[in-house]
Amino acid sequence: MNTSFHSTTGLFTGLFLSLSITACSTLTPSSQTDPSELDLLYPYAESITVEMLEGHLYELADDKYMGRDTGTEGERMAAAYLISQYEEMGLPPVNNEMGYLQPFSLNANVINSRHFHVHPSSMGEEESHDMSLATHITKIEPQSVEGAGFSMVYGGAQNASGEIVFAGFGVQDADQGFAQLDGVDLEGKWVMVFNEIPYEVDGEALVKPTYTSNIRYGNILSQRGAAGILLISDKDIETFEAEVEESAELLDKPRNLRLAYRDTENFTGFPQVIASVRKDVAEQILGSSVDALREEILADMAAFTPTETGQSLMYMIDREDVEVVSNNVMAFLEGSDPELKDEVVVITSHYDHIGISLPDSTGDRINNGADDDGSGTVAVLSAASAFAKAAEQGVRPRRSILFMHVSGEEKGLLGSRFYSDHPVFPVENHIANINADMIGRSDEAHLSQGVTDYFYLIGGPIISSGLDSLVTVANEKTANLLIDYAYNDLDDPNQFYRRSDHWNFGRLGIPFSFFFTGVHEDYHQPSDEADKINYPKLTAITQVLFGSANELANIENRPIVDNQAFIERTRQMPRN
Repeated sequence: MNTSFHSTTGLFTGLFLSLSITACSTLTPSSQTDPSELDLLYPYAESITVEMLEGHLYELADDKYMGRDTGTEGERMAAAYLISQYEEMGLPPVNNEMGYLQPFSLNANVINSRHFHVHPSSMGEEESHDMSLATHITKIEPQSVEGAGFSMVYGGAQNASGEIVFAGFGVQDADQGFAQLDGVDLEGKWVMVFNEIPYEVDGEALVKPTYTSNIRYGNILSQRGAAGILLISDKDIETFEAEVEESAELLDKPRNLRLAYRDTENFTGFPQVIASVRKDVAEQILGSSVDALREEILADMAAFTPTETGQSLMYMIDREDVEVVSNNVMAFLEGSDPELKDEVVVITSHYDHIGISLPDSTGDRINNGADDDGSGTVAVLSAASAFAKAAEQGVRPRRSILFMHVSGEEKGLLGSRFYSDHPVFPVENHIANINADMIGRSDEAHLSQGVTDYFYLIGGPIISSGLDSLVTVANEKTANLLIDYAYNDLDDPNQFYRRSDHWNFGRLGIPFSFFFTGVHEDYHQPSDEADKINYPKLTAITQVLFGSANELANIENRPIVDNQAFIERTRQMPRN
């Protein structure tokens, strides 16, 4: 699942909000189905097994796929694996001319090198440029510091230059009397702050837990227009420089991916910089002991105001534009009803993840994305296998089913957006989308109550009451799990209803149901591994997904979008 709200940058939106558990509610099921088709297909749900899902997921979440980043060799290897499975189960592509792949082109940027150069503010930029600099050499007159001194955290897609202002912990909270960003104009300047926020000191609460790093970043960058943030690191020189070297290995990774046919503004990425600065370099900039300053500020947080350091920073990059090609993977099961087989139920997951990153505490750098979204990917693959087994024995749903694994979800729902703009069937023939993203774990809200046999359902009543009732019936006929509607709210601050690939169907007025089990501690971390998946739970949810597709593919009358609030909300959002 992608972290951002896709109509905004999403950088400053906190994801880990407290969760509430809402009990399952049941709607009156629709009876407009052909009992014979439903009854013949449901037994095939039993062919979806723990062993099947476990085998697929241990394969796709293996290090050899290198985190399945969009447009990389690892992603292409994952696509090849999915195709091999569809070929083995006898499910064909939509047509022979197209094959199993729907390619799409992306524009991207590659940063070949970064330079951080500190100089006295009294020295003009031209004079500073004349100084002899090597890549990643930080100079502070009259001393020079050998080594990088800086490590990129986020952004930095454009050159930037400005004075450095020290802002303590960067805490701005009127209720507590903290105004550590007031008193100096921060527009176009670099704001240096301690990396950590002091929520508790000597066992006493200090800063409210609700004041997160994202809020601090937003206050500095969005509200005050700073050029960037410099986070004072507490790591020793050796550890810091080792991380700089590891970060440099990621420089040539394409970033700021966007669909080529929509890239009319030549977007180059987030221009502002969040970087980490080595402790000894920070002390040279500040002309004082970092530890002493920290203790002094903690003694009276309300009294601190930002100060000019007399130093300036130039950030320079060597960037080039590149083209990246990615692919959606699609397999097709044609329906049996001459009048209904042109209508299509689309089952989706995203098979991409975030690739290789800086190492975690164990040294692991590969984000295998077992839950995000390996779990949804193998669920769609296994549901397809059950339908394929039935088809081999002459049992087919009345409508057709498109099994689709999209890519580029982690970069902004790119693959599903491409499909929605270039569908292989007319938009009006898509009767519904079932999307599975992160369905193999349990979140803390449920674990704390000892509940694991559940899933969140998003869509349903907020878009189509008819579709919701079909999922409810499918659940009762298969795994009978708890359906939690906690996030099924257009005003949910997480906005999950538009944060995975189902949204690119919903924005076109196609009903969707999104299967989800919540965020956990390994989200977007190298520790999201296959051995942490709850396979019996994943199997049960996959059986519900299969049953939901079965209901949709056989119902007489297709579900409609009947929630006026959703209709009005989508009208307010641009479709282009």
